Amino acid sequence: MDEASPASLTDLCLSYVSRNLERFCVKHADGSLCLRDSLLFPQELADQLLAKMATEGLLNDSTVGVFRSSEYLRLRRACIRTARISAEAFQRALCPHRLLELDAARVNADLTVSDILHGLASNKHCRESLQRLVLTGLTMSSLEEPSCHCFSSLQGLRSLSLANVDFYDSGLADVCSLSRLESLDLSNTSVTNLNPLLGLRERLRSLTLHQLKRLEMSTAQLLAVIGQLEALQHLDISDDKQFTSDVAHQLLGEPGILPALVSLDVSGRKQVLETEYEFS
Repeated sequence: MDEASPASLTDLCLSYVSRNLERFCVKHADGSLCLRDSLLFPQELADQLLAKMATEGLLNDSTVGVFRSSEYLRLRRACIRTARISAEAFQRALCPHRLLELDAARVNADLTVSDILHGLASNKHCRESLQRLVLTGLTMSSLEEPSCHCFSSLQGLRSLSLANVDFYDSGLADVCSLSRLESLDLSNTSVTNLNPLLGLRERLRSLTLHQLKRLEMSTAQLLAVIGQLEALQHLDISDDKQFTSDVAHQLLGEPGILPALVSLDVSGRKQVLETEYEFS
């Protein structure tokens, strides 16, 4: 929507409901809110209400309670970006829904990647239906509990973002066992070896490897892996300050590599001179 355009009536109504939620709710003993009247929201509006509450900084353990009534507020594409909610509140309010997408980028540290995976895996429908998961900027697990990888339980997953997560090689092997995964963002993670990606060679279409600061692979080793991702259409190897090699130069100069590729981001790499290459 153009910045000069007025807000839509739907947006204005969602903002009003978000800011005045207590007027329409009763409070449970645990402090969580519940809608006073059993109103059946159109499914898309439920998604929009959740996103509006998150965007305006109003989503917390109390307000997220309204989504426990999954028969009236049915979520499919849930956005809880930057929300301040606990693992328990997440489990009780969001995990009962048949989610297709979950964007949990930069939620508070009390809700970890392990908490989210455990919660989603507890719902049979989510294990099968969840297609897109954004975990950008999260902590893998709490100090009290060791990290337990269970990405592989989300068998319907097609797109996964782990950018800026303290994510390691053992987790990558788990991720690469996902039979439907097509898009993966590993930017600024602690992965050292990308060989597990070969398990996705026939279906991975988008791969983002921006600033893999701990990668321990030579240019030849890296290209040996990337070059076998035959379905890859979008590749981002931009501004990886860990590399002093000419990986982008070598990739661009390799005839016949990545035949399906339609976009390539090598920004920030000084070795690449655009005039050296011809593109069809």
